Parts: sequence; C-alpha cells; structure tokens
Amino acid sequence: VELRAADPILRMSLFGSRQAVLANLLSAGAGLGEAGLVFLPALAIAALGLASSTASFMLMPVVLALSVGAPMAGRYLDRFGSKAVVVVGTALLAAGMALLGLGATSLALFIVAGALIGLGLSALLGAPVRYIMLNEAPAADRAAAQGAVTLFASVGQLVGGAAIGALIASQGGSVSGYSQAYLVISGVAVVLVFMALGLKDRTA
Repeated sequence: VELRAADPILRMSLFGSRQAVLANLLSAGAGLGEAGLVFLPALAIAALGLASSTASFMLMPVVLALSVGAPMAGRYLDRFGSKAVVVVGTALLAAGMALLGLGATSLALFIVAGALIGLGLSALLGAPVRYIMLNEAPAADRAAAQGAVTLFASVGQLVGGAAIGALIASQGGSVSGYSQAYLVISGVAVVLVFMALGLKDRTA
C-alpha cells in the first residue's frame, strides 16, 4: 500500500540504507525492552512477595536510570558518536534483562537489573537512533524518518508485549515463566549488540 501511495506514511525509500534498516530494527528491539517493563510489578509480586499496592515502586530504578541516562547518552553521542552509545546501550539492556531473568528473587539484583535496563533503554529510545535516521534520510524525508523510528518502536512494544505475556502464561504465571521471558529478551538484546556493531562509526 505504501509503495503505491502518493504521500506514504512509511516511505520505503528510507530503507535503501543499511544504517536506516539497522536503526529501525534497533528501535523495534527497544520497544521489546519497553514491553518487558510492563511485567516488572507482576514479577516483583511473584518473586519477591511484594504487595500489589507497592510492587509498582520496583519500576523506580528504571525510571531514575532513564532520567540520568538520557542526558548522558546525548552528551556521549556528541563525543563518541551514535555507534558507541548504541552498542553500550544494547549491552546494558542485555545484561539487565539477563540479571532479571536469573536473579529476580533477590531484591538487590532486582534493583540493579532495573538500573541497567533503564540506562540501556536511554541509549535506544532517545537521541542516538534518531540521529542515525536524520543522517541517513534526505532533508525532505526527515520527519517521515523520525516517524518510522516511532512506528518500529510501537511494533516492538505490541508484538513484544503479546509474546512475553504468552510465554509467561504458558508457564502458569510462575516465576520461572517470567525468568524465561526476560532471558529471551536478553537474548534478543545480545543480537541487537551485534547489529549495532554494523553501524557507522563517528568518523564515517
């Protein structure tokens, strides 16, 4: 449909660049990471025995790390370039999700995992991926390029949320189901690390 549209919402010409394809796939991966956050309070109830009224506070490490990490990502973007920031961000996301999958029954590890996830997502949800798209898109298509990043993130959130929920439900909502889900997200994030290594460095 978009190929035939006079003024398409998703401009397929944007995907002629390998960098743009990688940026959008990384954005979808970030959406998957965001989807995983939805289940954190439920995991805290199942693994840590917290009350439902207080379990949502376990999102605070993620939120605080995002608030610290976002400006840091912007600063390091200027200094080191988007590739370095995105590689580190995806690695932190993978580590945080793995820690959550392996050590969810420990409050301390739960908090550390949340902080790592927040720092990782701050490099994927903010400026670095959008910076890549701005560099790759023609001036007339830059707004559409930013829209594509948002669209792919939304797809990652929706598909990821459904897949994670299905995996957890398949294990009867037990802690092992949550652990498997977060380990799967960690595995996807590891793939994202290798994809990010294909991005142009600052000089390029």
